Amino acid sequence: MDHLQEWFPKDWRLQLFLGLTDTSWTERVACLRKADSLRPDEPAIAYHLALAYLERDDSLIELQARPYIERALIRQPENAVLTVMLAYVLLRGNEIGKARALFMDARRLPGGDFFYPRMEQLLLGLFSDARYLNPYTLTEAVEIYRRIPFPPFEKLINILYSVFLSPLPDHPYDIRLRGRDAARALFKLGGRLRVQAYAGGRVLTSGYEQQAMGFMFQMKAAEFLTLFYQAFEDSAGADSANADLTEVQKEYAVFQAGQPWKDTVAENYLENWSRLIKDHPERKLSHAVKEAETWGLWRRAMSLRYPSSDNP
Repeated sequence: MDHLQEWFPKDWRLQLFLGLTDTSWTERVACLRKADSLRPDEPAIAYHLALAYLERDDSLIELQARPYIERALIRQPENAVLTVMLAYVLLRGNEIGKARALFMDARRLPGGDFFYPRMEQLLLGLFSDARYLNPYTLTEAVEIYRRIPFPPFEKLINILYSVFLSPLPDHPYDIRLRGRDAARALFKLGGRLRVQAYAGGRVLTSGYEQQAMGFMFQMKAAEFLTLFYQAFEDSAGADSANADLTEVQKEYAVFQAGQPWKDTVAENYLENWSRLIKDHPERKLSHAVKEAETWGLWRRAMSLRYPSSDNP
């Protein structure tokens, strides 16, 4: 990355990944803002800038995420993850009415993603365009990708309670009914996120991150619905919601037990390199690279197409 920074100081993709992997929050935001200035129409940059602001526990800083979320939504108006993020920011700005309005119609939450496939395109495209992507440096790409921070799950999944169970002087029953509908929509969104995590070609991830968020949405939504029906003494509704909660919790336990964050293709690739270096220290790099070209992760990388429009 240091070499790439010397050679391609104005490549927006490089600034994006420098920002995502910097340990200093201030430097991270500075790099992300530079990437945004170089490529203001890229929703993945706006999304990660918004996440950086949402990491903080200061409402004034969190509110700075709003223009980036709104800009990303212009590019991806049906990305429900961005909609949930916007609702959170609106709450932090005490705009509860606007936050609720985002959930008035369950059809406004059709699906969404966290830009993980897009980030793979950008990272591998950066290395490839720099003529630096080869079977050896792919290991560096894997490590860079693994350092991309996760979204602040807890903040996003607590949105239901903040929007619909806060003390309300006006029409509390009607608002809570909307909360029920929003919870149902978020439960469906969680399921769609899980399904979508399996779609499309991936190189550096198995879709674990998006599946995990889908589970989180479903568990929180089912928990909310259980409490909602209990509050209105609807035992049948409460039993149904609790059954959904129990089922999702079981599925999540199985999901976690399988250690899905360990992508076997990526893990095997890194282990193969470690073994190759240890067992054959005298081998020339060119010969080692030839062997690595037969491994699964490299074949995955070679099957990925990088949009030519990404070139700076």
